[in-house]
Amino acid sequence: MRARVRSVSEGAESMRSAYAGVEELDSFESPAALDEYRASVLGRTRPQADFLIGRLPDPAAILEIASGNGRLLVELAGREAVSEGVGLDIAASRIEFARRWAKERGHETLRFEEADALEIELDAEAYDAAICITGAFGYFEPAEPGSAATLASKLHGALRPGGLLCIELYPSPGYRHLAEAAGGEVRLWTELPPEDPWRFYLSHVIVDGPVLTHEKTFIHRETGEVDTGRTERLQLYSPREIADLLEGAGFEAVEAHDGWTGDPYRDGESMVVTARRPAA
Repeated sequence: MRARVRSVSEGAESMRSAYAGVEELDSFESPAALDEYRASVLGRTRPQADFLIGRLPDPAAILEIASGNGRLLVELAGREAVSEGVGLDIAASRIEFARRWAKERGHETLRFEEADALEIELDAEAYDAAICITGAFGYFEPAEPGSAATLASKLHGALRPGGLLCIELYPSPGYRHLAEAAGGEVRLWTELPPEDPWRFYLSHVIVDGPVLTHEKTFIHRETGEVDTGRTERLQLYSPREIADLLEGAGFEAVEAHDGWTGDPYRDGESMVVTARRPAA
């Protein structure tokens, strides 16, 4: 099951620039700092893995879109839940981070590729699950109108009959309500966990209709370096809107969950949506 890369969309180039250099391996001051960071992100990943394992065959062929540093596939492979795992991301530094991590862990079933999910060619009916977490699905539509429906259709075709789609969306009710109360935009400071190489980031949040624009400025924990220019634009889906989009791509049994709890969604910061390609 090979993914064949063609070209890179204009929207992906924008996102690639925004995430260039994120989690570069030489940004960690020591091997111990890198290990501590990996342990931290795996800790945050375990509820996601618990949720997925109960819904997947054992083991499963998994495609992850916007796989980032590879933490989800690494955690699932560590539980021997993956027969084959393919992670796609447009950030070269994050792909390198994931490849090294998987190699050090001996996870030979995992493969990570730098690729644009809109332009990559996927084998038909090759995967038991297609996954896109940490809100990444919401980036596609603002970057390129119509791209969310295109991606949903591509993932439908890549799944085996009965295969699972799982996407995590960030409706961002907190940011949205703050920005709306402030006339459409607001600025906030956030302190990151102590194991993160970046200590603070400044958020400039703008809400315009269904799109939230988040401009981030990071300050490095050790050097004081200021990393500016990272901007994300996020589609704010409601449960009905995402259900309509996925059903239009051929999925059925669409459910919106309150984070990774499995409970029905109730206006939280994380909405986890599951759907199935109809069984043959």
